Amino acid sequence: MPADPERSARAGRARTWPDEHCTALLALLCAAALAAYVTVSLLKYARLGDGMDLTIFDQAIRSLAHGGPGSTTMKSPGMSVFGDHWHPIIAALVPFYWVWDDPRVLLVVQALCVVWAGWVLGRLARRRVGAGPALAVTAAWLCGIGVQSAVTFDFHEVALGAPLLAHALGAFCRGRWGRFWALAASLLLVKEDMCFLVGGLAIALLVRRRVRAGLALGVLAVTWTAVAVLVVVPRFNPHHVYAYLGSLGTVTVQGVQPAAHPAWYGPLATLGTAAVLLAATGFVAARSALVWGFIGPLAVRAASKNPQHWTAGFHYNLLPMLVLCFAFVDAWPALVERAVALRARGAVGARARAVRVWRALALPVVVAVALVSVPTGSVLHDLAGRPCGAACAELDEATAMIPDGSWVGADVYLTNHLSRRFEVSQWRPADGYLDDLGEPVDAAWLVLNRETTSYENESTGWVQAFLDDPVVRGAHYRVRWSGEAIVVLEREG
Repeated sequence: MPADPERSARAGRARTWPDEHCTALLALLCAAALAAYVTVSLLKYARLGDGMDLTIFDQAIRSLAHGGPGSTTMKSPGMSVFGDHWHPIIAALVPFYWVWDDPRVLLVVQALCVVWAGWVLGRLARRRVGAGPALAVTAAWLCGIGVQSAVTFDFHEVALGAPLLAHALGAFCRGRWGRFWALAASLLLVKEDMCFLVGGLAIALLVRRRVRAGLALGVLAVTWTAVAVLVVVPRFNPHHVYAYLGSLGTVTVQGVQPAAHPAWYGPLATLGTAAVLLAATGFVAARSALVWGFIGPLAVRAASKNPQHWTAGFHYNLLPMLVLCFAFVDAWPALVERAVALRARGAVGARARAVRVWRALALPVVVAVALVSVPTGSVLHDLAGRPCGAACAELDEATAMIPDGSWVGADVYLTNHLSRRFEVSQWRPADGYLDDLGEPVDAAWLVLNRETTSYENESTGWVQAFLDDPVVRGAHYRVRWSGEAIVVLEREG
């Protein structure tokens, strides 16, 4: 029976439609992600949902923009942010502050960097693995729980490394080894702990038999980090130390880790996180040499005693997840070829069946994990979050009386709203509360929020308890403005 020409034409169009429109679909996907990330970031900021990390970077970059040393009162008055971590890449944000001096600049730039990396990933994937897998792996990146958590958790310098890493990994997949080496080395500007990721990429070069390039990249990563930790950061630190040198096995987080975990708990929890992230690529990424760039950061996090390092939350998984997505692009053609070859040979063993099943299920798993991540991730949660109470309406009026440039201690969720006008420190009412250098935070003014959730205010009621007896280290604070939520106090004497 002859085939129906009209039906055949429709079938042909259906088969080629994703390829014909892949660029437009990628652009639509990236635009939707950018709109979602910018919207939720700015909405969370407006609802007083951002904390100390946004304030730290805002203060540091504003200081650099005005010719200062990158000082941040959130760490300690007069302390340079480079005395805490070595991340010179943040200087690239200075021109943005010349145009718009506002912490929201950082939130918008962070979203742009994440989507930029997704665009680079999608374009490379389209050329190497076709339209369907390209759209799937781009969705895996843009919708991933780890990526969502990074975007909605304040601002962090690792976001600035996403475009660099994307271009580096793209060069690896195309075999442009010199370009890859230079871009991978530039990641060391992002933060001193990038040596674990860059070291993993050096191992990937060794696996691909680029021995000299791999060894050179590994030596550079170790040397750079050693100099940063032992020389550069102590040079900027007032105590001439790198505060995190002994962090493995010793760090605890107040309010997060109330009791010590067994020694096996951290590695096991981190292994679970690794499995979740690998699932977003259908575990195909494990077939690529690039997976070493994922293993390095996860391995050192497993050795940490900070429970935040073990999870899929916060910003720690942003760059490792990007490595996995490019590893998928690198490994997918070989998996497809393997499955086709086994089918052509008529192989019927357990291994052959496993490869064919893996090939058949990998893309559906990638798509399913991406779709599941949308409602379970933090973006929709934050979009639907509770609206800001009286604090949002009162904050500007309450702080109008404080002279510009004053040292202000504030609730952590208020700090980034006050940092443009004041020297702001995080504050809470405890005689033993000290800044990162062990100095007392004896600010001239205090700005508190009765509605805050910080330091378990809901259960302890520490804000009201302090207002009933506003004395810290013998100094009395007098209420100068009081509303439904915001209270402003001035130090007497």
